[in-house]
Amino acid sequence: MHENRFLWVDIAYDIVANLLIVSYRVGSVLAVASSTQSVCGMAAVWQQVLAVDARYNAYRTPTFPQFRTQYIRRRSQLLRENAKCGFEPGLRRQYLRLRSQLLALRYGPLSEQSSFRASSVRSSRTTLDRMEDFEEDPRAQGVRGHRRSVSRGSYQLQAQMNRAVYDERPPGSLVPTSVAEASRAMAGDTTLSENYAFAGMHHIFDQHVDSAVPRLQFANDDKHLLACCSLDGTLSIMALSPRPPSVKVTLKGHVGPVTDFAWSLSNDIIVSTSLDGTLRIWNTEDGRCIREVRDPESSELLCCTFQPMNNNLTVVGNSKHHLQVVNISTGKKVKGGSSKLTGRVLSLSFDAPGRILWAGDDRGSIFSFLFDMATGKLTKAKRLVVSEGSSICSISARSWISREARDPSLLVNACVNKLLLYRVVDNEGTLQLKRSFPIQHGSQLVHSIFCPLMSFRQGACVVTGSEDACVYFFDVERNTKAIVNKLQGHGGPVLDVSFNCDESLLASADSTGMVIIWRREQNTPTVAAEKFLLNKEKALLPCMRHGSPPTHLEMTELM
Repeated sequence: MHENRFLWVDIAYDIVANLLIVSYRVGSVLAVASSTQSVCGMAAVWQQVLAVDARYNAYRTPTFPQFRTQYIRRRSQLLRENAKCGFEPGLRRQYLRLRSQLLALRYGPLSEQSSFRASSVRSSRTTLDRMEDFEEDPRAQGVRGHRRSVSRGSYQLQAQMNRAVYDERPPGSLVPTSVAEASRAMAGDTTLSENYAFAGMHHIFDQHVDSAVPRLQFANDDKHLLACCSLDGTLSIMALSPRPPSVKVTLKGHVGPVTDFAWSLSNDIIVSTSLDGTLRIWNTEDGRCIREVRDPESSELLCCTFQPMNNNLTVVGNSKHHLQVVNISTGKKVKGGSSKLTGRVLSLSFDAPGRILWAGDDRGSIFSFLFDMATGKLTKAKRLVVSEGSSICSISARSWISREARDPSLLVNACVNKLLLYRVVDNEGTLQLKRSFPIQHGSQLVHSIFCPLMSFRQGACVVTGSEDACVYFFDVERNTKAIVNKLQGHGGPVLDVSFNCDESLLASADSTGMVIIWRREQNTPTVAAEKFLLNKEKALLPCMRHGSPPTHLEMTELM
């Protein structure tokens, strides 16, 4: 009963805020006419109200967190219902201001996130995974495809820096940067827990309400462009800036539920798979379907991914256990680019250089394939049975598990009530279990990700959805109490999560069709740290001009 008083006080503030609004505008309320603009305005305002409530939710009933979950779900339901009534948005905006003030008086003010970092250091924060080994394979340089148009110089620079540091070192060996200023500058001198503290909900999208959103993903190297697919047969591309966030374009054409999609490296194309048996290629600017590729077996298509170094090639998995490489420019299958698994193909992931492909099925097996960069041919290499009969619904590959050691790893969701972390032990993709983390996951197609900037800070973090409607953050290097953070607010199992490129925003999607954008607390590097990184990059330019990478001694001094 003592804890319930906190909730009743909060509800009382809600009533007070409404009464103040009514008393202030009693003369004008009767003159308000309903309109479509009012309904649209209310939809935006209720999302902002829910975001305010979510920010303060951690302070409610501190010893009984189940009440917080119940409260925020009920608030979401009531606000959604009220939004359909068409109240004047101006009145609700006043209500929002008053409620924010009352909550601040009750629980204390919360800090707001400042503006995003300048784009001038964007290339400096590109992940190690996508920079390393960019030019290592001469055949990869000659293949054509959709390339990232703005960062090639940064890739070349970082690739040479990486090779200078860890060339001829065995996998897992320490890099001499345990107290590196550059890494500490990128991390902002914060602990892992501090770095992944969130201020609350930035925005909520509900255009796919009542239909599950199985996948969502931020565009490559982009802060504000997000896409998701839905079992209602459509995909959405959402722009989070300028404010307010909005749905930029809806991709319509599939006649069955959309199961998966992938961005091209240059973000100008999206490929999607559907239970209608088609692979579609979309123009992300106008939402136009460029090409439709029908499965020759008329089977349901369940997953897809681009070849990292050649975006003309896409790998697709279907319900008849087949894996197939498709040339999206011609719409034809690649000769030698097919294989068969033991079950329905549910998940796919390449390593960073694009030489190894892992595929998971609904019989509990993970297969590794060697990918021929010149021909697109697949060669089956290894098989691991994670758990007989369990679905391998998510696979994510990572070359650097932390900033101190090169440790190729695979993150796996396998419907065994655990998140699994495997070490890649050889060049054929052999896996060895490294760690597991308890989550609620028994049947839904739940996905997880590595945090994109983990290579640059002490510790390493992964994020996963869960069937208990929460988002979990785990430190993979912490032996005990590995949970770094837990986000609550969804009304159903969380199926997928995605970070934007600088980790300032996290998106999560659930089985009810709701997409929540979470805003991280302000923990960005200082201007001095940015200048430090830029100066170090300039110091390496003479080495680049002479065509040779810096020596190991030069790299140690620079770091």
